[in-house]
Amino acid sequence: MNIGGVTTTNTVMLAPLAGFTDAGFRALCANCGAGMTVTEMVSAKGMCYGNKGTDALLYKTVEENPVAVQLFGSDPNFMYIAAHDERLAKFDVIDINMGCPVRKIVSNGDGSALMENPSLIEEIVTAVREGSGKPVTVKLRSGVRTGEVAAPECAEAAVRGGACAVTVHPRFRDQMYGGVADHSVTAQVARTVSVPVIASGDIVDAESFWRVKRQSRAAGFMIGRGALGRPWIFEVLAEADKFDLARVFDEHDNLTEEARAYAVEITKSAKDKFDVANAIRAHVTILSHILPERAVANSMKLHLCHYAKNTPNAKAVRLAITSIDGYDAIEKVIKEFFE
Repeated sequence: MNIGGVTTTNTVMLAPLAGFTDAGFRALCANCGAGMTVTEMVSAKGMCYGNKGTDALLYKTVEENPVAVQLFGSDPNFMYIAAHDERLAKFDVIDINMGCPVRKIVSNGDGSALMENPSLIEEIVTAVREGSGKPVTVKLRSGVRTGEVAAPECAEAAVRGGACAVTVHPRFRDQMYGGVADHSVTAQVARTVSVPVIASGDIVDAESFWRVKRQSRAAGFMIGRGALGRPWIFEVLAEADKFDLARVFDEHDNLTEEARAYAVEITKSAKDKFDVANAIRAHVTILSHILPERAVANSMKLHLCHYAKNTPNAKAVRLAITSIDGYDAIEKVIKEFFE
């Protein structure tokens, strides 16, 4: 997939997730076949004012190639200055968050609040493109209020500003992360703009991937929550993307036996190859380069809770995770539950 001259290794990419897509997790996903990774969202104002946590968010590993940095903000001047920052030189693409539904972000006019003002979207994309000289993408929602679809108009504004691709998470801001992602909205955007459109939302396995691919007609796909505790999902979906969509569904809209068997095969293969214990250790090692020990422990608690969902002793694992306060405690949990 081509994004303004940057070629992803396949069409299945890691979506940005605040609190989760740190450098360690991105490296794991890249090693498992993610075609591109995206950082947690980074505040443009935070970059301009020297926020202490920014450098950790901007840490990049050698495993990631290509990788995008996601900026958020609503002031074109701050966005221009942040995009021009030399710390972003190592990133291949700059993505602009126009979809975050969290009140703290929206109340400042950032995230999905931008979808109320398409002219500002165009101005911001232009500022980031001119400031960075890099390919710029945007991530949108369906709109702000349920039933009021704004994504096609906002996507057009972004493209006028110079966006090279548009990602659509087809939920409304007031839905937060509830309900079902309506990828007919993604398809509307794909029909509206000439740049690649990337579908995000509710892709968790081969079957859901095929259904989103059929409905959205997107050029690429982003996986967020579906990858938590399951970085191996990228290998599954990259393989699923090679399967002829015409052979996936029968006349009753069920998976064909051939497709079902293929899904089982590629899922088992990816899971069997994934070494959870060593993956957790690799994740911790990367974070140890950029965060103090206690911060690493707190970050890993979130990730370990998701790995725990895939173990037979999930309740016991979660209980053990609550007491993690450093590297030794993490290693103890790994040896007891994940080896």
